[in-house]
Amino acid sequence: MIALVTGATGGIGRLLVKALLDEGYRVVGVGRRREKLEELKALGNFDYIVEDLSEPNSTERIAKALRELGIGELDLLVNNAGYALRKPLLEHSDEELERLFKVNALVPIELTRELLPLFRPGSTVVFVISGVAFVNVPELPSYCAAKGALHYLAVNLERELKGKRIRVMRVYPKQVKTEFFTRNNVPYPKGSIEPEDVVRAIMKGLKKGKREVFVPGYLKLVKYLPNWPVFTYRFKY
Repeated sequence: MIALVTGATGGIGRLLVKALLDEGYRVVGVGRRREKLEELKALGNFDYIVEDLSEPNSTERIAKALRELGIGELDLLVNNAGYALRKPLLEHSDEELERLFKVNALVPIELTRELLPLFRPGSTVVFVISGVAFVNVPELPSYCAAKGALHYLAVNLERELKGKRIRVMRVYPKQVKTEFFTRNNVPYPKGSIEPEDVVRAIMKGLKKGKREVFVPGYLKLVKYLPNWPVFTYRFKY
């Protein structure tokens, strides 16, 4: 079995690579930091592609790199890469806003479409979205909007892929203790969960053939709040 994981060097991605290797997958990781990818290479049965997903034509280059690795089929694609900017919308530059939406919302769909010829019947595409797809967090306005967009894109893509016998699994974690927060120079918000919790939930969801996974499970309740999707939540530190 062969898997491709984007955002492979971050907290969730790195642990997910290891979990998939333990399950017998050959894993190809995509990330920007070559030195971190090299560390994973030492685990064996792992190849990597150095790519910045915010750059033009990144998905085409990933497809080309897979061909160069001799990979002609995929069983699993995990669209995990993402990042946030912690500032008001009026302080975003045009480039910042466009790059953030590209990485968080557009590239997951573009990459899935680009790699479609490689998916075998029964393959799975995973979208690591976020609980903020259902809950507005004012300090991360662009990120919330991008993840909300990815939610709707993934829901509709699932319908389109069903006829091709390709499964989609959507994952919605609450805030996670990863570089996501430390790179924005803020402490982990209260109630943050461990990346290991997310990876365990993803692996369990894959084995059970789930369509959506909420981490923790009670987060699913936000879908049914009367004010959704404008329910506002502020992180506490």
